[in-house]
Amino acid sequence: MKGFVDRLFQNAIAFEAITVFIYAFYCLIFAVAATPAALLVWWWAQQFLSRGFLLFFVFVFLCCVAFYVFLVVTAMVVGLVERILTLGFKPGVYSVSSSVFVRWTVYAGLHLWLVYLVLPFLRGNNWIKVYLRIAGAKVGRGAFLNTQHFYDPYLLEIGDDVVIGGEATLTCHLFEGGRLHLGNIIVGKATAIGAEAYLTPGTTTGTNSKIGMSTFLGRNTTVRNGETYLSLPSMNLRQAAKLMRKEGEKE
Repeated sequence: MKGFVDRLFQNAIAFEAITVFIYAFYCLIFAVAATPAALLVWWWAQQFLSRGFLLFFVFVFLCCVAFYVFLVVTAMVVGLVERILTLGFKPGVYSVSSSVFVRWTVYAGLHLWLVYLVLPFLRGNNWIKVYLRIAGAKVGRGAFLNTQHFYDPYLLEIGDDVVIGGEATLTCHLFEGGRLHLGNIIVGKATAIGAEAYLTPGTTTGTNSKIGMSTFLGRNTTVRNGETYLSLPSMNLRQAAKLMRKEGEKE
């Protein structure tokens, strides 16, 4: 029993050491990305802070500019690192002992930092499309992406003139049965995806398709050209049973 406890303690220490190392790696990447903005703020401080009250407001404005520079540079740097970490990743099923899963775990942690710290400020403009392309996604012309919830963009393809609503989620991974499942998501041209919709690995939509608000598309769902997928609005049990009877009569 004592030997088992000792091994468990040693494994816990090793796990914590690895976790600290990985988070140090994340911090290093964000520190590198923040360096240009920090240098701008330092230089502007030297120029303006000692020259009167009015120039203090100029300095504050320039700090806001530096923050925007930080957001853009961070998205580009992290996108490049993510692309390197995921080189060679293909759709498939991977065990937790595989090298792909280990690399994906490091990538996923870094990506979550980006999703919640940086991308919310960039969604809806062209910079998020630049980030996605650097990270490996294919993004068509005229696409409007009003969400930051893109997971595993190296497996993502978005066609021309696609519109994706706020807080929609496109995730090219699932973790089921103790295994990592990776799959492509392909969004056809001129498709509209409603706010808070959720697309999973293997989803494919045709041209001019429509995915309604809060609609969930399970794995390997295919939406044909021009089709519309909607989730039902909430209703009481009696209404739901009546609707199901009508559908059964039609069939």
